[in-house]
Amino acid sequence: MRYWCISTSPQNWEICKKNKVWGMDARYFITFKKFLKSGDKAIVYNHGGKFVAVIEFKGKFFHSTKDIGWKKGKNKFLFPYRIKFQTILEAQNPPQISYSTEELGNKAKWVKPNSIDEITFIADKGKTWNQYLQVSIIRITKEDFNKLYTAIKKTY
Repeated sequence: MRYWCISTSPQNWEICKKNKVWGMDARYFITFKKFLKSGDKAIVYNHGGKFVAVIEFKGKFFHSTKDIGWKKGKNKFLFPYRIKFQTILEAQNPPQISYSTEELGNKAKWVKPNSIDEITFIADKGKTWNQYLQVSIIRITKEDFNKLYTAIKKTY
């Protein structure tokens, strides 16, 4: 089993939940084909710094050109490489992360300690931290998965 963090807009996440399907574009075909498997689990990140859910992928990935309403920016987008999922846990009050470190005169200053400091897959704890979550999917450690799962579970 592998652990992932998937990233999407709040609007696209609502579409994913309604259809119980995650989709990506052709850039992620090899990841789907070789690495993403039924039973893998993922933390769902919504743009804006919120971890909103935990899911488990189900079945094999497939290609579909059915428009279910996803958008990329303001334009419709298919995200044709898809896989079904089951929601394990959804945050009631999603844990939020932000930068925690600033550079002042070539020295780091820990200015806003928060949950970002507890996970390793986001190595940049400065103001550009969100670059790690600009991609649709990133593999994370079991340790990071468990920390985020626990943070989401505490929102109940």
